[in-house]
Amino acid sequence: MAMYPRSDFVPFSPDAGRVAANLEAAYDQWLNARQQIAKLPVSMYWQAKASGEYLAVKQRSSDSGTTVGPRSPETEARFAEFTQRKADFKNQAAGADAAIGDRAAQYRALRLPPIPDRQAEILRALDVAELLRNDLMVVGTNAFIAYSLLCNVRFPVGVEETEDFDLAWCRDSGVSLARAAAVPAERSSLMAVLQSVDSSFRLNERKPYQAVNSSGYEVELLMAPSLAPLPKTEVFEPMVSLVEQEWLLQGHPVSAVVATVRQRACPLYVPDPRWMALHKLWLARKPRRNALKKPKDLRQGRVLLSACRYFLADAYPLDIDWVLQLPPELRDLFHDWARENRFDPAHPD
Repeated sequence: MAMYPRSDFVPFSPDAGRVAANLEAAYDQWLNARQQIAKLPVSMYWQAKASGEYLAVKQRSSDSGTTVGPRSPETEARFAEFTQRKADFKNQAAGADAAIGDRAAQYRALRLPPIPDRQAEILRALDVAELLRNDLMVVGTNAFIAYSLLCNVRFPVGVEETEDFDLAWCRDSGVSLARAAAVPAERSSLMAVLQSVDSSFRLNERKPYQAVNSSGYEVELLMAPSLAPLPKTEVFEPMVSLVEQEWLLQGHPVSAVVATVRQRACPLYVPDPRWMALHKLWLARKPRRNALKKPKDLRQGRVLLSACRYFLADAYPLDIDWVLQLPPELRDLFHDWARENRFDPAHPD
């Protein structure tokens, strides 16, 4: 296997960490405000009837308004509180959005890796709906943006622009944050969120694990066999024979906020880089894998293991304890890489 010496990784500006942290802080403020707005009714209004005015509430834009009582001091107070809360959260979101614009411009000026805006719009919507991190992870090429930022270096390969992206189901696994935090019992489905971003998204009948919009943009949902089946609210039918998806549910995921090409913010929640690296190396040898994808899988796996070695030794060690956790097929791949790169897990650099 080809070696990637430390000199192949180009360090980011000394200001990169500060700028990325500031962008994440602004995004967290925006996310909190948007999630609070999402929990409020879509609207409240006064509805005139023969017997007088009644307060009507619409929980969703598609709902018919439901009256909750005639005009009274109590309903007027409820209407005033709703109006004020919604205005306050909108102001908070607008202020955070302005800060995001400034900080994303700084991020881009430092030439830190961005993500295309089409992916970002979907990921923000998934985050507002509390699906990202709790039910879903980002896998594939887009994950390498988060790894590059985590290492604070530009990778020689790996961060390659792609016009579609893959999501992996993680609810009820050890990497889902739903285990550590209270989340709504009733959440939007993945398809509902996709259609809120672009109403033309439909399930691909030939590939029921894939949603496609009118321009041919694809979003695929992958799933580990141990997590099957999906909840009945999900219309996707991911293949559940992909044992390699189990490996992406191991270790410690990476959470990051990155700038988009058009200077907005995008959340990423991606698998442990060590497991992702070996996952990529295994895909490069998988017999049924698309032959055109294998060279990129091989490059990405090699460079990510090297990045873990050089820059993530404390947080993501490639030591004996970790190696002993690997299934045999991945352990052999790791030993091949270690031998070619003169790396001894018993005595890490």
